Amino acid sequence: MKLVDAERLREIAEVEFADIVAEAFVPDANELRIILTDGSFVDVWFSLKLTGRYSYHWERRAVDGTIYRHDNAPHKRWLPDQSMDCL
Repeated sequence: MKLVDAERLREIAEVEFADIVAEAFVPDANELRIILTDGSFVDVWFSLKLTGRYSYHWERRAVDGTIYRHDNAPHKRWLPDQSMDCL
C-alpha cells in the first residue's frame, strides 16, 4: 500500500488555485478537503487498499443545492453484457 501525499496536494491546491481555493486541509492520511471561495467544498478520498483508486465529492448545497460525485472504481452495471459475447 502506497499513501498519496495529501499534504503535497493540499499545498498545490492552495498555491496553484489560490484564486478559487479559500483553504485546504488533510483530515486523514488518505483524504483532502478543499474549501472554495464560493462556499462549496471538494472532498477527495484515496483508497488505502487499491492503488490508483479515488473518489471525489463536490458539495455545492450552500450555493445552488447540488452535489457532484465521481469515483474511478469499475462498476458491473456499466460493463459490457457478457451474455452478448457468444453472438
